[in-house]
Amino acid sequence: MHYQIETKYWRRQVPNIHDESHNETPTKTDLVETKNEFHHELPIEARKEAFQHFASILDVLYTGLHKTQTTDKQARIDLQQYLDSGNGIEYLSKYPDKKYKINSIDMYNRIEIYMVVNGVKTAIHGIRYLDYVDRLDYDLLEDLQGLVLEYNTYTKNNYSTAGYETNVDFTTVGGKKETFIKTPVNWNELVSDYAGLELIS
Repeated sequence: MHYQIETKYWRRQVPNIHDESHNETPTKTDLVETKNEFHHELPIEARKEAFQHFASILDVLYTGLHKTQTTDKQARIDLQQYLDSGNGIEYLSKYPDKKYKINSIDMYNRIEIYMVVNGVKTAIHGIRYLDYVDRLDYDLLEDLQGLVLEYNTYTKNNYSTAGYETNVDFTTVGGKKETFIKTPVNWNELVSDYAGLELIS
């Protein structure tokens, strides 16, 4: 068992491929793509190193924005400048909340932490490209599934999680009470913001 961080984001503002006023197109050299692994005989130590490295990446990106990071929720908005090239095509509907984007150029952009067990990767925390920053990042729910699996893996193998656990009640969004290892996400705020919606099935 170990942890891995994968990144894919724009190192600079890239041109709009749908704008005919120029002949530039984004290339692979405009992208940062990295993969780093973190190993330790105590998985919780490898996890801590992965999250520290994740935080250092965010620090560098925030330096480029001339801002200071405040919360994980705000970082998901601020860092879209590195994840969203602005090349998505929006499809409108007569219902404003039903509009959607197709953005094949950015859809895999991310800064993601994975738990890796026997070669199988499971996402547990990350900041990804968002179609709309004012909507729920549904990848958070995938991360939550990963966090539950991670905690179960620790429990099954008698790995220590003492001092790193959190308990969150997801019943108001269709889930149940869960215990998992902490991340920078404010899960209680998410539950409060979306109470009454069946987010988890």
